[in-house]
Amino acid sequence: MVEIETFLRKSDGGFVRVEACHAPPPDLDYIEGAIRLSVDGRELIGLEEWDYVDQLWCYVAGMVSRLRATGRAETYFPDQPIRLSFQERGSRVVVTVKSGGEVKKAIASSVDLLNSLKTAGLSFFDKISELVPGLSYTEARQELSG
Repeated sequence: MVEIETFLRKSDGGFVRVEACHAPPPDLDYIEGAIRLSVDGRELIGLEEWDYVDQLWCYVAGMVSRLRATGRAETYFPDQPIRLSFQERGSRVVVTVKSGGEVKKAIASSVDLLNSLKTAGLSFFDKISELVPGLSYTEARQELSG
């Protein structure tokens, strides 16, 4: 099972689930937050790996498109040396996160991973567009929707 949650970083350094936000992020040029990605209960990325979350979601949307097209995709976080990669293995996908010397891996159903990424990503872009009218993320939405 794939679980994905998105958080925005508050001005005091705390985090709040994006769905619970009712005000725009503190800095509209650098929207800080985190994506929590767990596969079968194993957290691969979480709050410790916070970054520019809107940019990260755009990168992940591009990964979804490349994974569908080629069976593999990888990206680095916008402002950290953290690498996220997806590699198809039949009907499954190996999800790997490399941060410093630490490597975390899990294997997810391809259908479950892609559906979860699409649902969580579109939900994030919908909420951010509501909080900050004028931000649309059209290309990223298209990449997630396939």
